[in-house]
Amino acid sequence: MKFQQIISLFKTCEINGGIWIDAGCGNGTFTFPLATFVDQVIAIDKNHNNLSYLESRKSTEKNIITRHTDFNKPNWYHLLVDGIFFGFSLHYHPNHKIALSNAFNQLKKGGTILIIDYASGTPVSWVPYPLPEEKLRSILKDLSFINIKLVDSLPSKRRSSYWDNSSYVLKAENHDLKLMQ
Repeated sequence: MKFQQIISLFKTCEINGGIWIDAGCGNGTFTFPLATFVDQVIAIDKNHNNLSYLESRKSTEKNIITRHTDFNKPNWYHLLVDGIFFGFSLHYHPNHKIALSNAFNQLKKGGTILIIDYASGTPVSWVPYPLPEEKLRSILKDLSFINIKLVDSLPSKRRSSYWDNSSYVLKAENHDLKLMQ
């Protein structure tokens, strides 16, 4: 995705201020656009090279902080955050429920989780643990996320006989349902 496409997508998602984590930030494809909508982005990745590259691209962005952290671990940052963004990163985790449970616990009550991932349920080398939308919805419900909604569906750009790279954007909030009843 290109910068302006991502900006447009984040506008649609109604991201507005606060502290956000870009979980599995990679080289910063989504980090820089996200930084235009929030007060601070904590870009986390377990790959030092990704973080070094992202650091080298920062120029005037004073609201991006990089952290060598694996979102498989329970605590990603020393504060609870307003939002967490997974941009094509959850499909690298063999247990989506653990990663999303960690995300739930890192969010402030009423915090937002935003996920962009491939719609296909077929594993390929670059998507070893696919997370189709229905599977993600089920996990989010099990973890007490609420207001789960499809924000957008992105059409396939490279369809082959064995894999379709169409994707989806899902948004949810963390509220403890037990406290709301």
